[in-house]
Amino acid sequence: MGLAWMMTAALGAAVAWGFSDFLAGLLGRRLPVMTILLGSELAAMLLALLVAVGRGVPPRWDDRLWLAVVAGFIGLPSMGLLYRAMRDGSAAVVAPVAAISALVPVGWGLLHGERLGLGAGLGVAAGLVGATMASWPVPDEERGRTRRSANLCALGAALGLGVYFVLLHEAGRADEFWALVTVRVAEGLIALVLAVVLHRFDLTLLGLPILVVGASDAVADAAFIAGATAALAPAAVVASLYPAVTLLLNRSVLRERLHAVHLYGVFAALLAVACLAR
Repeated sequence: MGLAWMMTAALGAAVAWGFSDFLAGLLGRRLPVMTILLGSELAAMLLALLVAVGRGVPPRWDDRLWLAVVAGFIGLPSMGLLYRAMRDGSAAVVAPVAAISALVPVGWGLLHGERLGLGAGLGVAAGLVGATMASWPVPDEERGRTRRSANLCALGAALGLGVYFVLLHEAGRADEFWALVTVRVAEGLIALVLAVVLHRFDLTLLGLPILVVGASDAVADAAFIAGATAALAPAAVVASLYPAVTLLLNRSVLRERLHAVHLYGVFAALLAVACLAR
């Protein structure tokens, strides 16, 4: 029952993150990345606070919840890099590159006693191949420099989000619910300060699509924390299947086409997380 719940929760996180990233990438074509980032973080904070108030249970502070605060400081710029990458490059290519962030919590889990089978080694190899092929330069590509910049942003997001997953998991050991609320309040307050300092605080931040991005991201965090309680490594790699959702939406809604080498890289990255989850 525990394994089934972990898989269900992690898969729910993948679906929510995939949809959130697709919508954020779509909005990035007509709105500044900073507007999407700040608005979605504020929306996620408001949702977390509403749920906390509705729950009616006073918070129980634990020093491990400071890890959720640190996660907030890491998560915000990481998401900014990911959104910028999706704006400047193909979201269907960028998202699987960022999925390599699963390797960070997998390594953390292995160092702390979790054991994976032969599939783990195959998954790591496939992940490295996928990241390389997905970023492979295509001759005569007009936006080559832009794509390279997008891939660098995606790899930066991958590292940041990997650390974010680990911190969120460790904070969740203290209290799953308050770990979620803490990280969302931390990110929301940082976003609020940035919105005021950068003079970006206007009604655009509260647009319905941006609110949906923030709500989806918060739901994904909650599902991931719940799933990672059982085992961090498999939960992380299953949750990292979110690029499959982003890819499906990009191909079905936007009819986005990929070069063959990039498409093979996408499949290799998805194969990596599938192998690691076995």
